[in-house]
Amino acid sequence: MQESRRTFLAWLTGVIAAVIAVLAGVPLLGLFVAPALKRSKELWVDLGPVGKVPENEPTPFTFSYEGATSWLQTMVSGTAYAVRRPGEGIYVLSNICTHLGCPVHWEDELRRFRCPCHGGDFDIEGKVVSGPPPKPLPRYAFRVAKGMLQIRIEPG
Repeated sequence: MQESRRTFLAWLTGVIAAVIAVLAGVPLLGLFVAPALKRSKELWVDLGPVGKVPENEPTPFTFSYEGATSWLQTMVSGTAYAVRRPGEGIYVLSNICTHLGCPVHWEDELRRFRCPCHGGDFDIEGKVVSGPPPKPLPRYAFRVAKGMLQIRIEPG
């Protein structure tokens, strides 16, 4: 009789531990797996009226959107430069230096984008002119909708 009571209590303890593990494990597993399985929808962010972009003058536009990573939602903001080139149309450049991620700015007197951190220079098309940046400034995919210039934000 003593042996069967010990066997029963050991079995009962194992069952209770398994139930607790499942009850705690399933939500935790879902917390980490669900974002990977979730399809990200395309996000287009307004910059401003396309008519505000003059020829050959990089025009800064600030933007913000609500970003989400897993369970955390935050406001993300940034700056993009729209450039209208005669005969080429418009393109939109990121203001993030490809060296270490510092924000670049347009210096009209030099006709270059300058990175204040390590002296990187980019031309009006975002190509590296001098300094340590390994690649040109990234370009945003963009569209014009109802007269508003919009950029596509890549999820993640």
